Amino acid sequence: MRLLLQLVMVLTMVWPAWCGDLSLLVPEVHNGEVAVLHWQGEPLSFGVVRFRDEIIYLYPDKAGAIALLPVGLDVHAGDYPLIAALVDNHGQTTESELILHVTHKERPEEHLTLPERMVTPNAQDTERINREAGILSEKFAARSSRLWATFQLPVDDPVSSVFGKRRVMNGKPKSPHSGTDFRSASGTPVRAISDGRVVLCAELFYTGQTVVVDHGEGLLSLYAHLSKVLVEEGTVLLAGDVLGNVGSTGRSTGAHLHLTLRLLGERVDPLALLAVFKE
Repeated sequence: MRLLLQLVMVLTMVWPAWCGDLSLLVPEVHNGEVAVLHWQGEPLSFGVVRFRDEIIYLYPDKAGAIALLPVGLDVHAGDYPLIAALVDNHGQTTESELILHVTHKERPEEHLTLPERMVTPNAQDTERINREAGILSEKFAARSSRLWATFQLPVDDPVSSVFGKRRVMNGKPKSPHSGTDFRSASGTPVRAISDGRVVLCAELFYTGQTVVVDHGEGLLSLYAHLSKVLVEEGTVLLAGDVLGNVGSTGRSTGAHLHLTLRLLGERVDPLALLAVFKE
């Protein structure tokens, strides 16, 4: 892929630039959020962008082409160059460079008290956790065709715990909160945030009754702690379709919905992505 990008960049020295506009929908994001790169102009036959040494495709969009760029929690504040190579349907190519400004967002700290087994698993539990982590990693590595279009909230209830919150469980520092929690009553219908295909329905150690939906282009959503799963693996969902009901299964202190988003394998803030497309 790197060789392909270099080849396209060499070609830009031969072909003249053509009409169109490549821009960031939001030029500044916090770490843990999503940057959206958008091309408006002549249809593309091919497009890639290099961001933090990763090569990401631009996919056809109703107004041109689009790429979702994950800005992980570990990304330091600063200016990051985006170098895009674009090829139109006539074989003409152009190169564009933009700057994405990343700012650090300070997130709160949360102290929780849980059964000790859920904080310090025994050997048998650890074996299960590792096995389930491998299954999830395989699902999150998917790079299927785009299905997502619009985005919406999975429930209408208020947020109870934000993405990236630093957590201390039973006095032990743990990894930051990987998603967003909603204060929903048990039994509340849970809706798919966008079009997608169900790729996992399983009972997992940490997330309990869990559904994972693949929205395409490396974007997947995970719905955790469900009391009931109402779909099967392979089910094709539209935005707003009900996939299960809120519960308190797995590592949970009470009924709520936990929503995680993975973009190209990176955990990102679900509310930040929804806000970009709403605006």
